[in-house]
Amino acid sequence: MSTEHPCEMVAATQESFPLASRDATVSLSIEPPTGPALQAQAAGKPRQAYLRVERVTGKGMPPSYEIYLHPPGESQPGSREELCAGVLPLFGLDKASRQGAGHAGTGLHYVFDVTELMARLEQEPGWDPKDLRVTFVPRRQAKREAEVRVGRVSLYYE
Repeated sequence: MSTEHPCEMVAATQESFPLASRDATVSLSIEPPTGPALQAQAAGKPRQAYLRVERVTGKGMPPSYEIYLHPPGESQPGSREELCAGVLPLFGLDKASRQGAGHAGTGLHYVFDVTELMARLEQEPGWDPKDLRVTFVPRRQAKREAEVRVGRVSLYYE
């Protein structure tokens, strides 16, 4: 996210959720911008969109997850590469999840530029800004002792 212009959160999950060895989907309800993003749009600046995945904690050696954004009617988003927002690598998750010298234990945090993907989604049949689906698809089977929890997923406009 740019430091030149403030971003505005327009959607976020309310509770943390686990990731497992199967797909996990959460829904975001996008609210129209009312602050800095609205001012930027009024000034003619093209909208930028960022997906944040915050406070990812856990233990063990979990797989990486591909993240897909899609409308509610999409039953297998993982089969549509153009819906992929990025990959959630979890290298160092165990250490980032433990509080200790030099680290708060708040886990890993990621930001994905989803500007082009959001523009495509808004043209999809069944698009509903009140029900944007975010699906995490594991790249391989998780080991039994691996645990992953996502603290929050949020969408920002700039």
